[in-house]
Amino acid sequence: RTLSADRSRLEVAREARRRQAAAYFAERAADWDTIRALHAPEERVEAALLAMIGGKPYRNLLDLGTGTGRMLELLAPGAARAVGVDQSAAMLALARSRIDQSGLRHVQLRQGDIYAPPVERGGYDLVVIHQVLHFLDDPARALKEAAGALSPGGRLVVVDFDAHDQEFLRADFAHRRLGFAIPEVEGFLAEAGLVGVRSKRVPPAKGESGKLTVALWLAEDPRVTSDSFPKSDVEFA
Repeated sequence: RTLSADRSRLEVAREARRRQAAAYFAERAADWDTIRALHAPEERVEAALLAMIGGKPYRNLLDLGTGTGRMLELLAPGAARAVGVDQSAAMLALARSRIDQSGLRHVQLRQGDIYAPPVERGGYDLVVIHQVLHFLDDPARALKEAAGALSPGGRLVVVDFDAHDQEFLRADFAHRRLGFAIPEVEGFLAEAGLVGVRSKRVPPAKGESGKLTVALWLAEDPRVTSDSFPKSDVEFA
């Protein structure tokens, strides 16, 4: 009887999360659709991300600024343990709904600040920051915190907009930065003590003129030399 009651309470909680997620998504869907329409298709960006990560296995995954949980949905199946952190309770409800539907029982979600993430230091061999830096006043500080969460030889992957001039994103969508030049984030990663920095751009396809380019960066914890990592056949810019 106790087990049945626990299951009932769990289902009620899940239904509440689903309703909260649906309401929040309905409220913000137009914003997300506008942003998605501005840049290269997400399928191409995600394919580039998977290629950049390559075949090297990772056991412990951390997604900082997890938002809707899409990066967890994409990458957590390859991990033994995954944690997503976001400051917004509403976004975490969206992420929880996605994670529940995907059946990813080894994923934890935590509410917290990206400048002081509620995670153990040195505990993750893959950390992802996807489309978050442009919202931050101090992206370099966030990257230093992310680097501190890496285990020896771990990797940090950043996905964000390449530098652009779409000024309306500041006023309408609270973007603090209009993207980042490739060398700027490379410098942030080096300042965070990471090595082997690589980068790649995903520009709009033909017929998508006027859309924004997405940039990806990958860097490694120096406690394992770059020679220990398998070479990728991806061509990095």
